[in-house]
Amino acid sequence: MKNNLEVADAIETNDLNKAYDEYCKKILSNKQILARIMKECVAEYRDIPVEEIPSYIENDPQLDVSVEDETDKIQGRNVEDQSVHGAEIKYDILFDAKLPNSDENERIGLFINIEAQNSNNNGYPLTSRAVYYCSRLLAKQKNMQGGFQNSEFQNLKKVYSIWIVTNPNKALEGVFNEYTISERCLKKEYHIPKTDYDKLSIVMIYLNKKYDINDDKHDLSEMLYILFQADMPAEDKKYQLTENYGIMMTRVIEKEMKGVCNLSEGIMDKGIAKGLEQGLEKGRAEGLTEGQIQMASSIVISLMKTTNKSMNEVLDMADVDEDIRPEVEKTVKSMLQSDK
Repeated sequence: MKNNLEVADAIETNDLNKAYDEYCKKILSNKQILARIMKECVAEYRDIPVEEIPSYIENDPQLDVSVEDETDKIQGRNVEDQSVHGAEIKYDILFDAKLPNSDENERIGLFINIEAQNSNNNGYPLTSRAVYYCSRLLAKQKNMQGGFQNSEFQNLKKVYSIWIVTNPNKALEGVFNEYTISERCLKKEYHIPKTDYDKLSIVMIYLNKKYDINDDKHDLSEMLYILFQADMPAEDKKYQLTENYGIMMTRVIEKEMKGVCNLSEGIMDKGIAKGLEQGLEKGRAEGLTEGQIQMASSIVISLMKTTNKSMNEVLDMADVDEDIRPEVEKTVKSMLQSDK
């Protein structure tokens, strides 16, 4: 008997999920969207009008998505960091930006990494992963193009790692935190220029499950909710983004927005639910272990949160048989209770 239920594999190999991830990265790579993220998350641009920020993005962002030849579309390529042998990482989005009021000859002032996550339940703290990403982005600058040479550490560029968690635990909903390096004088008071040590910043954004999009508070978190979580047609999303955030609807943005809406409508109902059904079918033939029930229950909870459906609706959607349904229901309830 196999030791594991291949539910995770069924989901990971689902083409809809991969397409959805790619669409999300492409939307986040749009310079109008990036400008609003930079305005609220990157201190160096807080006093810059949002419409001017795209001009500071020197090159089109590099993405972990396939290259496309459309002339009006930001082109991307896989971002693979192999600076540490045997420890390759792939960033979702990585780009450089010129600092306001910088020397005309300075092309790069910052390196900015943006990561999109569906959940914070990864078995490790996302913030620790963000610290590691920043460390890698700092270390890889030595002897790289746009970085610094030999021991010219004065040319080390500041790095940002911005994490957007669309479906966090209840306790983290609405949290918007920044983590930086600060100075503390332990004995004699002496202050080193901040630019000498202010070299990394981590921003963690955990979206709420719901926002009142009809109020007057149109901040970054709400905009990200509209982009990735709001259950509304593409036309309504485009209206909200234009009216409340001043985002011009180009042909490329409209295409991506429609794609995200179409995928988000179908991905859970047709993709993950099918993967869950197939995985449980295998499990029924081989006998379900406690670990397999736990894995299936985690997927049920993810479906509940993402589709706003009840547990019974999700179980019906996945066509879970009555013989194993009570055990899954019991485990789901237990996991939801411990999550509060």
